[in-house]
Amino acid sequence: MSKLLIVPDEHGRSFFHKIFEEKELPVIFLGDYTCPYWHEGFTDIDCLNNLKRTIQYKMRRPKDVTLLIGNHCTSFIWSYMGFERTNYEYYKELHDIYRNNIKLFEPCKLIGDTLFTHAGISNNWLYNMNCRFKEEERNFELNEKTIVPYIENEYFLELQHDKVPNRHISYSSLNSDIFNIGWSRGGGGYGGPFWSDFNDEFTNPDWNLWQIFGHTQAKQTGIIRQKGQSFCLDSRAVFEYDTDTHDIKLSELTENYEEVKANLINYEE
Repeated sequence: MSKLLIVPDEHGRSFFHKIFEEKELPVIFLGDYTCPYWHEGFTDIDCLNNLKRTIQYKMRRPKDVTLLIGNHCTSFIWSYMGFERTNYEYYKELHDIYRNNIKLFEPCKLIGDTLFTHAGISNNWLYNMNCRFKEEERNFELNEKTIVPYIENEYFLELQHDKVPNRHISYSSLNSDIFNIGWSRGGGGYGGPFWSDFNDEFTNPDWNLWQIFGHTQAKQTGIIRQKGQSFCLDSRAVFEYDTDTHDIKLSELTENYEEVKANLINYEE
């Protein structure tokens, strides 16, 4: 595999709709299909329709389309309303959609030497986890070879529950540390692969893997943010990535592509 397309956080938006016409290149969705930002003009109905179309697209291209789980998917998969911008009246329908199609979703994806997750694997989180394993005298270390099976195993263990097993006063959470919420997002410690904040707590791991993720929204549409071998793409645009060269660019399938591209050229941080 060489080139593929990446769709970051949807949140009910329409920037990626041309992707449904794509029939050749593989496509990876980085999660967060629901919970609209109201000020952008999108609604829960937009989110529902987008999620349904995205699932249908996956069904049409089961081997070529990857649907990752985002932090705004977890509340619906595990029956709790916590960090959501969704009206409760849509909750049961969303829960049923996720649970009825749960085999279509994945917690992470490794293609070649590129790891795709929703929020990224931060070296801070890795270090904290490995320190805990050492204190507990476990003969185990999280690294580039063990990270994918660890995330997958933890995720599937949690899927045995249809409800959140432990409930706190201020918010609900899942048991596994892969769902850790970092200090910058209102939790404690460092955020895991569903919650790591690229701006405030992310540090690039000292490993050979490349990473692509979303979750931390950028102000500039279409911008690519990079730290070492990690790219954060949550900027309301479709991207094209070459898994051999690790080159990444804005895709022409982005809504209003020419305007977005022109604004990027003129953008100054």
